[in-house]
Amino acid sequence: MIADRETFTDLTVHLKRASDALLRTANNLAILCRDDAPEDGCVGALDELIAMAIEMAAMERILRALMDANHEEEAAAEFGRR
Repeated sequence: MIADRETFTDLTVHLKRASDALLRTANNLAILCRDDAPEDGCVGALDELIAMAIEMAAMERILRALMDANHEEEAAAEFGRR
């Protein structure tokens, strides 16, 4: 097995929590920056949140690939036992 179920579950839970925190932060930032002319700080913070979201999407793809690899390895092991 490439990653045991407990480790994979832990990684998934942390990614979900980070994603939820990112969404809450973006919502809070939107509230703070409601002015017609947002400050440069708001724009910079938004850029950073977008960069974090992109990185988290990459982590999700990696976790999905890991899950697929685990399934393939389990299937091959099952086939080998027959």
